[in-house]
Amino acid sequence: MGKVIIIAGTPGTGKTTTAKLLSKKINAVHVDVSRYVIENKLYIDYDPRHLSYVIDEEKVIEKLIELVEKSDKIVIIDTHYPEILPPDTVEYVFVLRTNPLILEDRLRKKGWPWRKIRENVMAEILSIVVSNAINRFSEDKVFEIDTSNKTPEKVVEEITGVIKGYIKPSKQRIDWLSLLKPEDIMRYEISGEE
Repeated sequence: MGKVIIIAGTPGTGKTTTAKLLSKKINAVHVDVSRYVIENKLYIDYDPRHLSYVIDEEKVIEKLIELVEKSDKIVIIDTHYPEILPPDTVEYVFVLRTNPLILEDRLRKKGWPWRKIRENVMAEILSIVVSNAINRFSEDKVFEIDTSNKTPEKVVEEITGVIKGYIKPSKQRIDWLSLLKPEDIMRYEISGEE
């Protein structure tokens, strides 16, 4: 059975680019969970309001575990739902973080509608992906990397350093709430009319 490394984060933080580069660098299998779900029809429905698929969690978990068990390589799982995998199958969880103002710009460049941008930026501000990862895997397996002003190659270098043990990662948690101005945070609050 292969080891699992999760590359997680809010959409726009660089997960897929990082996961692809890392998988090439360490000769691992890369699985983009969003794409995997769609290609294998592991969803229940499409939610037009949130512009996303509603996944069939049981089937996704079953298929991912099956894939990991069959692999003789490291499996890199690229997802914004790190908590979907059982803790005993996962060796590391790297949560990519991006300054919310930079994240907004990245999502705008992708052409996302404001509602979806706001929802994802607020998730980043509130550290939703990190909180879910820590609750599922424990503090010891979860590492945060600020990708705001780093190239994907630099991020991969940091991850590789942690995996190989020559970089001791900081255990200090990223707290955007303490770094942003209140008016910046308020821009992303979701009102009841939506």
